[in-house]
Amino acid sequence: MADTYEQWKEEVEELVGSNRFELVDHDTILCTNKSCLDVAKAALETDDIILVDDRCCTANYTFANGGLDKVIQVSLHAPHWESHSVATKLYGANLVPEREFYDEECLRSTYSTRIIPGRVHIMQPFPPTEFPLAREKTTLEELGAFIAKSVLFPPTKPQPLVEWSYGAATTLRGLAGNTSLQALAPALHTHITEVLQPRVHLLDKLPGVLTHEGLSKFNIIVDDDGHLKGILDFDKAHRNAFGMCLGGLYECFFGNMKNGTWHFYNKLADDEPGGPQTIRQVLERTFWESLWANCAGTLERAEMEEAVMVAVSMSVINKYFTESMVSEIRLSKNAHRISLEYARGILPHIWRF
Repeated sequence: MADTYEQWKEEVEELVGSNRFELVDHDTILCTNKSCLDVAKAALETDDIILVDDRCCTANYTFANGGLDKVIQVSLHAPHWESHSVATKLYGANLVPEREFYDEECLRSTYSTRIIPGRVHIMQPFPPTEFPLAREKTTLEELGAFIAKSVLFPPTKPQPLVEWSYGAATTLRGLAGNTSLQALAPALHTHITEVLQPRVHLLDKLPGVLTHEGLSKFNIIVDDDGHLKGILDFDKAHRNAFGMCLGGLYECFFGNMKNGTWHFYNKLADDEPGGPQTIRQVLERTFWESLWANCAGTLERAEMEEAVMVAVSMSVINKYFTESMVSEIRLSKNAHRISLEYARGILPHIWRF
């Protein structure tokens, strides 16, 4: 896990390519640091604006104004305003702040929110000699309760499940027929064909809920003690089967990538009740016990856990297998190689049935 912004940026550039940090030409409109800064200054009517430099930029920029206690986003993309509004009502404005929108004809999206106190999870310091177990347990316990809220308050208007859910069987069929996957990661291929494919129908048991499509260490805001302070990026949230938002959970909290290979936190935790357990086991138990406790009376663990693990597994697949990788994996492509390593390091090991 990166300890500094520079290390984080190197990791992101490794995954998505350094071109994402350059200028973006979208529909002939140039979105640059300077042009978006001018829009932000005009919208907030102040020159006291700084670039927030800990966000990966595609066709948008994020700025902050400390005096007004506001963050302003300037983007060429048109987010789903309704999704964010539903998220604010569902989780509360303290965790998903309300937005104020500005009429800027040259861009599709300019809005501000209050500054959330804290830092993105990836920027939390990790001491080299001692794992911050208590802090991470606090975050996971509160995150479990946060995720559970989505099933307690499903969308008020009937909506069809989007591609992640209804396309699960098709995705698995594509991976089952992927000869490159079978050759490069036979154990992962077997897991998909023998464990997931026979159970994909269990997704039909799950309620459709508002689903964050990119929950990760980049948009979970915490304080120094690990308390959850906010979740960013609900713009692209859709209705999906409960559990489909958890694809990034394992990468974010239960292990890390070292020297091109995925490793869980398998060091023994100190002084945990119930006998010797690894750090990964302690953290995993903390999250799932919190989630199921907060779902009690709505979703029962004994009846729904297997279906939820199918949803989590599909979320992992959707996170690491791009559309092109479903049919063919090319190790000559760096993104394919890294994504495959994450997938085979994580996916088979989350299954407990």
